[in-house]
Amino acid sequence: MTILLTLISCGLTKNKIAENKGRDDYQFNFNSWGDQEESSVIILAVHGYNDHSGSFKIPANFFQKFNIYTTAFDLRGFGNNEDLGEWYPLIYHISDVKEKVLNLKKENPDKDIFLMGESMGGAILVSLLNLEKKLPIKGVILVAPALWNFTEKNYFKSFSLNLLSKIFPNLSISGKGIIKIKASNNLKMLKELSEDPFFVHKPKIESLYGVVKLMDQSYNDAILFLKKPSYKTLLLIPINDQVVPRKPLIELLKDPEVIDNIGKRINLAVYKSSYHMILRDINSELILRQIKNWIKNTENNFNKNNYQDSLKILLNEPFYHILDK
Repeated sequence: MTILLTLISCGLTKNKIAENKGRDDYQFNFNSWGDQEESSVIILAVHGYNDHSGSFKIPANFFQKFNIYTTAFDLRGFGNNEDLGEWYPLIYHISDVKEKVLNLKKENPDKDIFLMGESMGGAILVSLLNLEKKLPIKGVILVAPALWNFTEKNYFKSFSLNLLSKIFPNLSISGKGIIKIKASNNLKMLKELSEDPFFVHKPKIESLYGVVKLMDQSYNDAILFLKKPSYKTLLLIPINDQVVPRKPLIELLKDPEVIDNIGKRINLAVYKSSYHMILRDINSELILRQIKNWIKNTENNFNKNNYQDSLKILLNEPFYHILDK
C-alpha cells in the first residue's frame, strides 16, 4: 500500500498551430505560450503522471522571453480531455507525440523543434526516441524522467498491484494524509495544484498499474537509448526527488557505454536543492536559463569532468525517496 500511495503523489492560450484531433479523432486539449510566428525555436512539452499541459506555464513564460515558443497537450486520460482519469498504454502516447512532432515540423519547416518531457513525460519520450531514430527534432530535454524498473525491483508489489487492477480497475485511491512527500519547494504552486480540477487527485488502480508497466518499459528502452542516443540529449536530475527513486537511474548512468556518450550526445546536470517538480521550484530560473542556453547552443559547461562530478553527487548525496533508503 505504501508503494501504491507513493505512486499517486507524483496563463494559458489555446494552441493555434497543431491539429487538436488525433488520427483516431481523439480530441486533445492544447496550451501554448509565446509568439509562434516570431519564434526561432519550438518546444513540444510532455507532462507527467496525473498532471496536464498547464504544468509548463512557469518554464514556458520564461522561455518566451528568449523567442522560444512552447506548446503542450494533455495526454490521453489527463487534463482537460473528456476522459480524465482513464488509462491508455504507452504505445498510444508514443504515437500521439510522434504525430504532434510531425505536424509541428510540417507547419514550421524552418524552425528548430525540441522535445521536453517531465517525469512520466520524460519516460514516454525515451521510449519514443528509442523507436524513432529520424524524427525532425534538434534535441530532447529529460526533466526528472520516471525511469524506474519497478517490477524488477519490487516484483511482489507489482504483482499485487496487477491483481488489484484486475479485480478493482475503477477503484480510485487517494494518498492524502497517509504518505508525506514533497514534490516541490514552491508551496504556492503546490496549493494551486491541490485545487486544480484538471489534475488527477484520485487515480484509478488500473491507472496506477498502467504507469508501473509504462516505467518498466521505458527503463528498458533507456538502457538502449542512453548507450546509442540518436539525438542531442539534456538530462536534468533533482537530488531531492521524493517521487521517483534515484538508484535505478544511477544503475543506467554507471554503464561504461553510457559514460562514453557524456559530453558528446548526452549532457547531464544535477541539482542538489531541487525537487521532483524542478521546473516549478522557487529556484527554477537558474535551471530554466541553463535549458535556454543549451537550446541556443551557448552552454559550454557540460563536459566529462562535469559528468564525473554529477555522478559523484548522485552517488553521495542523501537519498530522499522511500525506496532509496
